[in-house]
Amino acid sequence: MTAKYVTCRVLSGKGNQCTAEAVDPDAELHICARHLAAAQRLIHSAFQRVAARPREA
Repeated sequence: MTAKYVTCRVLSGKGNQCTAEAVDPDAELHICARHLAAAQRLIHSAFQRVAARPREA
């Protein structure tokens, strides 16, 4: 059995692809640990903003 090396699919603002190894090469979304952490921070921040919003009656 050969090892499967899949790179992260995230592109920089200049269009350069990240060369780090994807966290899960069999997943639908190929993303490295660094970009996965950044995405989790953005999602957490969005949830915090929604939770802080006053509820409408």
